[in-house]
Amino acid sequence: MRWTDLITQLEEQGGDLGWLKQLLSALEWVLWVALIIVAAAGSIYAVYVGVRMARAESSDQREEAKKRLINIIVSVVVTIALILFFNLLLPLILSSTGALDGFLDNGGEGGDDDTTQNAVATMINTAKVLLRI
Repeated sequence: MRWTDLITQLEEQGGDLGWLKQLLSALEWVLWVALIIVAAAGSIYAVYVGVRMARAESSDQREEAKKRLINIIVSVVVTIALILFFNLLLPLILSSTGALDGFLDNGGEGGDDDTTQNAVATMINTAKVLLRI
């Protein structure tokens, strides 16, 4: 499931969310590009640090290069994991848990305000848990 699929589900409940669909599809595209750039830059820098580690003359220089290499690998893996989480898993989680059910008023046809408020409260709590606020 993608963000645009999730917005399509919300639009079926009623309401015009075309602007949100465009925003999230652009954001999704930007995150995929960022994934490619981070992976490429991290790989190039890791090779550079690996060469410096191989050419190091003292054990101190080797240890410093080893620490940098470990930091590079960890930071690239965490960044890639976060991008994949936000692009692939978060829309799936929100869809499967029903966190967005009742978010809209069914097109304004006598929608239940309590349901909408509960959906908004659920979204806020979900965001707090995900952001650990």
